[in-house]
Amino acid sequence: MAVGSASAANPLTIWKERLFGRDGAEPLVHDAPDEGVVVLGLNRPERIHVDARNGSRKFPKGESHFREIELGREYEHVAVRVQVIATGNPKGRGNAVYKPILYVLDDDGKVREDKLIEPLHLDIRPFKPTRLLACVALDKVRRLVLATPNAALKKSFQSDSRSKLKASNKSAFYYSTDAVKVQMPFIDSGEVVLEVINTTRKGEGC
Repeated sequence: MAVGSASAANPLTIWKERLFGRDGAEPLVHDAPDEGVVVLGLNRPERIHVDARNGSRKFPKGESHFREIELGREYEHVAVRVQVIATGNPKGRGNAVYKPILYVLDDDGKVREDKLIEPLHLDIRPFKPTRLLACVALDKVRRLVLATPNAALKKSFQSDSRSKLKASNKSAFYYSTDAVKVQMPFIDSGEVVLEVINTTRKGEGC
C-alpha cells in the first residue's frame, strides 16, 4: 500500500498531516525551560515538561503538577495543537501518558475557563515515539496553565483497534505492522508539545 493512497483513504491521517506535518516534514520542536513560566510564540511547537520541579497547585479539576504559559498578548481566537509524548511507565511495564487539561487564566491569575484536551488520537509508527494528538480552540486568551485532571490518574488511555499498516518511509525502508489496540495508564508528570495558531474566527484551526 502506498503512503499516498493510505492518506487519501484515512481522514485521521489527513487531519494529522494537515495539523502536524507529514513524516519527514514535521516542524522543528523547541525545548521550553524546565522551570518557570513558558512564553509561547505563534506557530512555534514547544516541548514542555510537567513534573514536580514546578510544584503543584489546586485547580477546579483537582490538584496537579502544572506549567504556566503566557502568550505575547491576548488573542481573540487561537487553536492549540497538542502532542502528548508517551514515556516509560514508572509503575510497571510499557508506556504511560499525561492527560492534559488547559486552564485559561484572567488578568488576576484566576481560572476563567477549563478545557479538557480531547479526543486524543493515537499516533504509533515504527522508528517514532508513540504520541497522542489533539487540537482545541480557545477564545480571549493570553495566560494558560497546562495541568492534568485528578480523576484521570485512576484511568488509562485506550485506543480503538488500529488496522494493519504497510508502507515505506522517506528512506524507502519498507515496513509493516499488525493490527494493534493500545492501553496506557495516565500519570501525573509528562512531556507535551504545544503549538499555538492565531485564527480569524471562533473554532478555526483544528
